[in-house]
Amino acid sequence: MTAPSPIRWIDRPEIATAFIGNLPDAPIALDTEFMRTQTYYAELALVQVRCGEELALIDPCAPGVVQVLGPLLADARDKILHSASEDLDVLLRALGAVPAPLFDTQIAATLCGAALPPSYQKLVASELGVELAKGATRSDWLQRPLSEEQMQYAADDVRYLPALHGRLFARLTELGRLPWLYEEGERAATKAREADANPHLKVRSAERLTAAQQQRLWRLLTWREREARARNRPRTWILDNAIAQRVALLDKPSPQALANACTIDGRAQPRLVEKLERIVMAAPTEDELVIPLASELNDSEKARAREIKTLVDARAGALGMSADFLLPRRGIEHWAREGELPSDLRGWRSEVLA
Repeated sequence: MTAPSPIRWIDRPEIATAFIGNLPDAPIALDTEFMRTQTYYAELALVQVRCGEELALIDPCAPGVVQVLGPLLADARDKILHSASEDLDVLLRALGAVPAPLFDTQIAATLCGAALPPSYQKLVASELGVELAKGATRSDWLQRPLSEEQMQYAADDVRYLPALHGRLFARLTELGRLPWLYEEGERAATKAREADANPHLKVRSAERLTAAQQQRLWRLLTWREREARARNRPRTWILDNAIAQRVALLDKPSPQALANACTIDGRAQPRLVEKLERIVMAAPTEDELVIPLASELNDSEKARAREIKTLVDARAGALGMSADFLLPRRGIEHWAREGELPSDLRGWRSEVLA
């Protein structure tokens, strides 16, 4: 490995603008540090950039800096990130855009046959023979000044991304899978931009609820999402999943039944009961009545799912790829039920599994 690039600390908008404007013509490695312990929205605390031999830690908390970072995401060069989903959410919120074209090294490694999902530390170790420190993972990234340990940890998060990009780009090109990588990047960007319209489908055992109970659960979780966003508080601070499920089971509940459902560790939640009573007793909306419902596979669908799983395992083996990445369980169940892949898992998967 070559000598490490020196780390620049940038906390003035004019310096950030000059730095971005003078980056060499090379892929841009990006990472973020953020805090989200007591808020719905993550607070962007640091942006790390590596491009060519340039490596900088940019302070988005400094006045005027975040407003000039947009050009980092705007041109046609590859933007290299690792396990980018949370970074996309944070950057979209802070800068109003997501990096594109996106080269996610975690997805690239998986498409090349790595175990699912390869962490950045493991990938750097296996590909480059470098062992990275993990000590600053849970530190306070909003504190200023950052410690030397934090600075080195943050810099390492982008220091090795260009080298990984070079290796994985070449391997994907040889395998003919580079278009798959960019398709996955577009899929991740779309997911970051779109709100989840059906949060009830992610609740464990939702398929065991009746249609009316799932509709109430959707109503409760949709209300929770609005409240969490408006108050900028974590979802579970507004309404815990377990309480939402218990309340969804109740059809026109008595005040006592609702109070029992809202009890946490033996403690009553009278203000929550008052809010949820109005929500539960409200008439279903037109949107609520047409939501997709979770359901268990019937016997013929289960048999079909087993056939599909066998097909997926065989194709994944032939490709040298994780079967769970090629088609996760929800994709198998959707295919078994509907006779086709879900819309968000088509593209290259349709060709591979045709």
